[in-house]
Amino acid sequence: MDAHKTQALRKKYSSALMSNHKWRKLFTVMAEHGSDFSGIEYRFTDTENILYGHAPSLHQVWESAIDDPVEGAVGLVEYKHIESILIPYAYSYRACDNAPLHERPLNIAAFLTALSKVGSFPISETEGGIVVYGYKI
Repeated sequence: MDAHKTQALRKKYSSALMSNHKWRKLFTVMAEHGSDFSGIEYRFTDTENILYGHAPSLHQVWESAIDDPVEGAVGLVEYKHIESILIPYAYSYRACDNAPLHERPLNIAAFLTALSKVGSFPISETEGGIVVYGYKI
């Protein structure tokens, strides 16, 4: 079954940009220097749906997956299924249903500085935040 999924990924994408080891490094740095990150957009290889979540804690970063920081994903999220993640420059939220909308800036610069110390990553900046790519189309 896994060989079939791997073959489908090869047909859809020209190359993988991130290995399990690189994802683990990225999420470890995020847990240490971006633990307050919320509103992260997770895009996956097997669905058009965008799921939202937060930064994982250190104990949620595993060898080949992250454990449950993505809302709507039940259980582990394997790195090989992450197409990309977008970390927004600011996170908008409401304290309760009828409360006004608040915006909290995220310290992306400190995260990127720490990340550059552990390696080179396929990242681009957009108007709304930074995107980390798992695959190249």
